[in-house]
Amino acid sequence: MNRWVPSISVLAILTMYIFPSLAWAEEATDARHTIEKAAIAVERIRDELSPSADLDDALERAKGVLIIPSYYKAGFIIGGSYGDGALLVRQRDGGFGDPAFYRMTGGSIGLQAGMQSAEIVFAIITDKGLEAVLTDEFKLGANVGISIGSVGMGAEAATTTNIGQDIVAYSVNVGLFAGGSLEGAIIKPRQDWNAAVYGVGNDRPREIIHRDQLRTADRLKNTLGLQTNGPFASPG
Repeated sequence: MNRWVPSISVLAILTMYIFPSLAWAEEATDARHTIEKAAIAVERIRDELSPSADLDDALERAKGVLIIPSYYKAGFIIGGSYGDGALLVRQRDGGFGDPAFYRMTGGSIGLQAGMQSAEIVFAIITDKGLEAVLTDEFKLGANVGISIGSVGMGAEAATTTNIGQDIVAYSVNVGLFAGGSLEGAIIKPRQDWNAAVYGVGNDRPREIIHRDQLRTADRLKNTLGLQTNGPFASPG
């Protein structure tokens, strides 16, 4: 029986160190894929809004941007929705810092069936809106003094539609996200992804957003900076 003791000890060590490392590697990979999809989502919504410059106008004014590249909604009578995304905050030089990772979830009761998905870009226009998102948990439509507007693709996507809003949501799926259907969704930091990408102890969004070290986020930062005009426009 004693000869099995070393083998059990080795197995315990493998379980303690190797398997968690594999899980963290997978989370880091998923987080980086979300960054890539976020850049594509911004480009797609910008193309859908063309020739309107509404999104670019909002990005020029934005204190921060939260992109949820794949927000899924599914259910029968009782529905649920979720999506992972990245928050980037404007820096003093006009560019954007490193992304902090978030998850948005929601639920609903009513006549519904099937599955839908959408890409969403939240342009956070005011300091008050940004502070709300940076809290540990932010419930859309429930925070006193925080106003949220929605812009779909088409005639309603006018620059003047959401003047005075703290946060404006842009989506390629009008049917799913028009009007107040975003209300009640909860946005929370993904501490596991933040830790997997930036390391334990460096996983708080307030610390991440002021850094500019993650090179895999360069495409997303550049995409957000492609305003048609204004002080943060990219050189031609």
